[in-house]
Amino acid sequence: MKNSRLLLGWVAAAAAVSLTGCGGATPTAAVAKPESVVIAVGALPDSLTPAPWGGSASHVVLSGLGSQLLEYKTGATDDQSCSTPSTAVTGRLAESAVAAPDGKGVIVKLRKLTSQFGNTLSAEDVKWSLAIGMVRQPVMKGTLKSSGFNVDNLVTVIDDRTVELNTLGMTSYTLESLQNNLFYIHDSKEAKLHVTPDDPTANKWLSKNLADYSGWKLEEFTPGTSLTVTADPNWGGDRGSVKRVVVKAVPDTATRTQLVKTGEAQIANGFEYDQYSSMTGVSGVSVLKCTSQTRDTMMFNTKTGPLADEKVRQAVSMAIDRAALAKGAYAGLADPAGSIFPAVKDSPTYKYDPDGAKKLLAQTQYANGFPLTLSYSVSRPGPVAKSSAVLIQSMLAKVGITVQLLNVASPTDFSSALIDGRFQAVLYSEPIVIADPAFYTYAFYSTGAPSNSTGWSNPEFDAARTQLAATPSTNTDQRTALLKKMAGLVDQGAPILSLVEVRNLIVKQDTLTGAVPLTNDQVYFAGLGK
Repeated sequence: MKNSRLLLGWVAAAAAVSLTGCGGATPTAAVAKPESVVIAVGALPDSLTPAPWGGSASHVVLSGLGSQLLEYKTGATDDQSCSTPSTAVTGRLAESAVAAPDGKGVIVKLRKLTSQFGNTLSAEDVKWSLAIGMVRQPVMKGTLKSSGFNVDNLVTVIDDRTVELNTLGMTSYTLESLQNNLFYIHDSKEAKLHVTPDDPTANKWLSKNLADYSGWKLEEFTPGTSLTVTADPNWGGDRGSVKRVVVKAVPDTATRTQLVKTGEAQIANGFEYDQYSSMTGVSGVSVLKCTSQTRDTMMFNTKTGPLADEKVRQAVSMAIDRAALAKGAYAGLADPAGSIFPAVKDSPTYKYDPDGAKKLLAQTQYANGFPLTLSYSVSRPGPVAKSSAVLIQSMLAKVGITVQLLNVASPTDFSSALIDGRFQAVLYSEPIVIADPAFYTYAFYSTGAPSNSTGWSNPEFDAARTQLAATPSTNTDQRTALLKKMAGLVDQGAPILSLVEVRNLIVKQDTLTGAVPLTNDQVYFAGLGK
C-alpha cells in the first residue's frame, strides 16, 4: 500500500491490508481475555530512559510503557487501527491539550493519575521532566524547538494540574509532537531523591527504575535482555485486561518463531520477511500487515571521500535495483521506493540503470569505482538488513563499487555511530515519531537538525520545509506541492536514499486484542486486552 495520503497528514478510507486479515482472526465465541503477555523482540535497550538512546529498542520500551502527555488515536476496531492509522492525537496523561487563545502556547490539563510511589501527577512533574529531558537527550530539545516550542522558557505552571507549554509559533505538528516518546513524564518528587552532583537529571537511577505515570510497576529489568512490569492497581488510568507484560530480547529469529508457534510468546516482530509468510498457517496466530509511513533507507556521509560528490551518490542510487530488493530481501512484503518521499513516484535517480550509473561515475574521479564501507545492524531496520546489505553489495559491484559490509551488533553502538556521523554509508530505518511530514523532513534533512548526520544542507529545501510546517494539514494542495518540491531537492542531492516502503508487520495471538501498532509503529502495553 502506498502511503502518500497518510504522509500528507490526512486520513482516507482504506481497505484492510494483511496476510490473514488486518485484525487477525475474529473469535467466533467469547474467550477469556489474557492477563499476562510475553512480547518477543529483537533487542531491548540498556536504559529505561532515552539516554543512552537504543534506537528501535528504545522505541519499544518508551512507547510501550507510555508516560507521554498525548497519544495517537486508535480506530474503533483493531482492523481500522491497522489499515488506517490516525494522525490525530488524544490525551494520555493529559485530560486535554488545546492551543492558548493568544496562540502563544498549548494549555495542558492533567489527569489525576498516580505513580508507582503513590505521588499524584502534577504540573511540576511536567516542568521538571521536560527540562531534564532536554539536558539528557539533545535531540529532544531540537524536536521541541522544531515543533514551535520556546525551549528557553518552555513551561508556565498555571496550577497544580495545569501548565502552558509556551511557543514561539505554532506549526502543523505542535500538538502532535506531544505524543513523542522522547517527551517522557517522570514522577519528579521521587526522581529528585536520586539526583546527585554528577547526575543532575537522575538518569542513572531512572535508567534502571520506573518513576513515572505509565501505570506499571517494575518487576525486573536486565539491560538489553528482559523487562517485566505489572499493573499498578492505584494508577487511575484506562487499561485492558493484561496485568503483566514480559518483554524478552530474542536476537535469533528462529527462536522467536518457535516461541510464537508454541504459544510461549503472544506478540513478536522483527522476523526475516519470509518467516512472516511461514507463520500465516500457524493455528491460533495472526500476522498483521499494517499501513506504515516507515521507509528503509541508505544514508551517506556527504562530507568526505567519494560520497562527498553528488554525482557519485546519484550513481549509487541508480545502481540499486529496488524491485529486486523488495522481492528478494523483503519477500514481496514491501514496495520499491520511487523517490525519497511518497509524494513523488518517478525520480530519475531511482530508476535502475547500471549503465547510466557507470556513465555518471565516469564524469567524476571515480570512473573505475571505489571501496565503500556499508554499515548495518539487525536491530534496525531488523534482520532484513543483512539480506539487503548482501544484495546491495552485489548490485554495486556491477558498477565497480567494492562494498565492505560492517555489522554493528550493539543497538546502542549503532545509534551512537549514526548520531555522531561515524559511517561512510549505512542502512537505516527510524520508526515514525511524529507522522506529519513537516517534522520528518526536518529531522533528517534540514540544515543543523539533530538527526541530520549526513552533513547535507540545502537552503531552498530548508525554506520549503519551514513553509510546509506553517501550512495547516487541511491545505492539502499546497502541502502536496511543497512536499514534491522538497522530494525533488533531496533526490537531486541524494544524501539519503529510500529503498523500500515497508509495512508494520507483527505476529500475535488470535484472541489478543489491542496488540496493533499505533501510528508511531509501536504497541502500547496498557492497550493490550482492550
